[in-house]
Amino acid sequence: MNSGLLSPARDFNAVQARIRQTLDRGVQIDLSTESCKRFLRRKVNQKVGVVILYVDIDGSTKMSMALSPDKFATILHVFSQEMSLVTSEYGGYVLKYVGDAIIALFPAEYDSGQASKNAVDCAKDMQRIIKECVNPELIARRLPQLTVKTSIDYGDVQVVLYGKSIDRSHIDIVGSSISMAAKMIPLAKTWQVVIGQSMYENLDSKQNLVEMNVDPTRWTYVDEKTGGSYKLYTLR
Repeated sequence: MNSGLLSPARDFNAVQARIRQTLDRGVQIDLSTESCKRFLRRKVNQKVGVVILYVDIDGSTKMSMALSPDKFATILHVFSQEMSLVTSEYGGYVLKYVGDAIIALFPAEYDSGQASKNAVDCAKDMQRIIKECVNPELIARRLPQLTVKTSIDYGDVQVVLYGKSIDRSHIDIVGSSISMAAKMIPLAKTWQVVIGQSMYENLDSKQNLVEMNVDPTRWTYVDEKTGGSYKLYTLR
């Protein structure tokens, strides 16, 4: 897995070739979350600083009703495969596949600023791959195009093992960053990347970020440090 300064050299022709193979013959890689579980097993009963990224297919319910089950599953396979590969390239792990969404985790114990930058760059690259590689192949097969919404936040999580066996028991995380990122997703518009206040404060470069004007009846979460509203930002 990559670490540090990450800027994958992207061969878009190779990406599209892989997508065509996936549409024709099924998933081309292992979509297991085992690498994330291995990371978490080393942190059981500890608090860990992480960046959490949610990427969610917009309008997937309508899509699932309009398509046959096999065609909808194929689109999900392409989405999951390509988003997983981008996540890995930017030093992250796929924590969960949740229906039409992927939850990714970027370890931020040693350099939280770099992990935050990696997650933002990952989100940008995810959108570019969907627009430039995935959607042209879907259009060619007369399948609906994908649009996504993304949320990212930073904070400590607790690693919890649900059972006695470190190898076989379910392992997961609980904490502010994952719960906040989940709550932010409904506020995101199509193609929008929403960034939480903790993540915003962690980024060295803020020039492409704009504070969101959020309806206070829809967003009531408080910043524990200041007592004020927990601010949200979007990428330009």
